[in-house]
Amino acid sequence: MDIITSLLDRFKSPNKDDEESLIENTFEDKAVLAICILMIEVSRSDDKFDDLEKNKILSILKNKYNLNETQLETVIKIANQKNDDMVSLYEWTTVINNTYQYNERVKILRSLWEVAHADNVIDKYEDYTIRKIADLIYVKHTDFIKAKHK
Repeated sequence: MDIITSLLDRFKSPNKDDEESLIENTFEDKAVLAICILMIEVSRSDDKFDDLEKNKILSILKNKYNLNETQLETVIKIANQKNDDMVSLYEWTTVINNTYQYNERVKILRSLWEVAHADNVIDKYEDYTIRKIADLIYVKHTDFIKAKHK
């Protein structure tokens, strides 16, 4: 009987998990979500997630992935939450590895550098985070260096 009551309560009052599930289901491109999560990770790695970096992330998502305002708002909200809950980069770098070819992964790395460069300061933690992501998405060190200096 407790199980039935519990199920009925869930239908009566949606909880936070239900709302997040609903929002997540409105943005279906898991690869773009993964990229957004990684860009947020880079921007937060120096403990200074400012408007310059946020605007750069929005600009990249809008221009490179053709997202409209509603999609931008949704993916940023989901990515922020996923980033807060993230234990490891592996889940999201695996999505990228399974979705994109090598040259596309190099372009993603360039986008990460664009976020890091947004405030005109490359912090050692931003560099470390991008280096770690580059290793996880199997980008060669020479391409990592080229992407950094573009």
